[in-house]
Amino acid sequence: MSGSDEVKVRAAVSRGVGMATSIEELVLSAPGVDEVRVAIDACAVCHSDLMFLDGGWSTDFPVVLGHEAAGRVLDLGEGVDNVSVGDRVVVSLIRACGTCRACRRGHDVACTGDLALRNRSPLSDLNGEPVTHGLGTAAFAEQVVVHRSQVAAFPDSVPFEAAALLGCGVLTGVGAVTNTARVGEGDSVVVIGCGGVGLSVVQGARLAGADPIIAVDPLVSKQEAALKFGATHASGPDDTAERLTGATGGRLADHVFVTTAAPGAFAGAASLLDRMGSLVLVGIPAEGLTVDIDPGVLAVANQKILGSKMGTARLAIDVPRLVDQYLAGLLDLDGMVTSRHSLDDIDTAFAEARSGEVIRTVVVFDNADPVAEEAL
Repeated sequence: MSGSDEVKVRAAVSRGVGMATSIEELVLSAPGVDEVRVAIDACAVCHSDLMFLDGGWSTDFPVVLGHEAAGRVLDLGEGVDNVSVGDRVVVSLIRACGTCRACRRGHDVACTGDLALRNRSPLSDLNGEPVTHGLGTAAFAEQVVVHRSQVAAFPDSVPFEAAALLGCGVLTGVGAVTNTARVGEGDSVVVIGCGGVGLSVVQGARLAGADPIIAVDPLVSKQEAALKFGATHASGPDDTAERLTGATGGRLADHVFVTTAAPGAFAGAASLLDRMGSLVLVGIPAEGLTVDIDPGVLAVANQKILGSKMGTARLAIDVPRLVDQYLAGLLDLDGMVTSRHSLDDIDTAFAEARSGEVIRTVVVFDNADPVAEEAL
């Protein structure tokens, strides 16, 4: 089913910082070479979406955001061979050409390939004016067009809402543990920030056999959630060092993960590191934030600072592994979905995410099966 025409879709359009979202009908182009059209069934709200909406990061407006999604393949452009029409797929912002230097080294998150979707948006309004393809995904819409590398198939036994979390939050958190920091059995871990990504780091550390796992968050509800997902201890920001050394017999941490964008979380994180320890920066703060680091202390203690964009993940490898862990009962995705909202109620979902009281709120789409309908 290739070579289809453009279609009209309902989407959540953001037209400026601080402005309410409008639900509009937009035109979505047909998939080009190496591109896939997907009907979205669920898309979680990530803090990255809020950073654009609230002005922490810059973007071109109008924009359709949403990048942590799952749905069904409707249409294939020429050259797509990793999925088929009708497949249930995770949709992610990770886009890889497969041939640039970074991709050849397995660093999909650092791809520099000159892909068509990096130079054009498949979205436009009814007057033909372009609408920004937020984070290269734009999944707060009934359908998306993305590069074939941005989708990974999953079995029918995984619900769409659970699978959507593999598009960003869980992929990023577990990937930071396994791919970036390479946490080992018995390593001591501190996780600063217990939102969706932080709790995924907690789960990844548990799967890696880390002990202790100290979860840090100012909200008691988030501390309690962290204990549920596998943290051995939880604390507020002010007593982290005491809780850590008490759990380790005096040692500091082998790995400290900063998973929040809150500026204060970065300032004292390095002080929690033991010799040979690694500070893993997972949360991305607003543009312009700087943090003072003493390079002498870092060098003498043989410590490392590691950036971890999207958990250094590769969809084709990491998504199947996470799906297997979920189906085996080792990875809890269902428990991370705190609330659900329709596309028309998306501003409520954004407000819940801003409040910090939810783990993940998911926008769900009441779609009929477009694949079945188009086959009639």
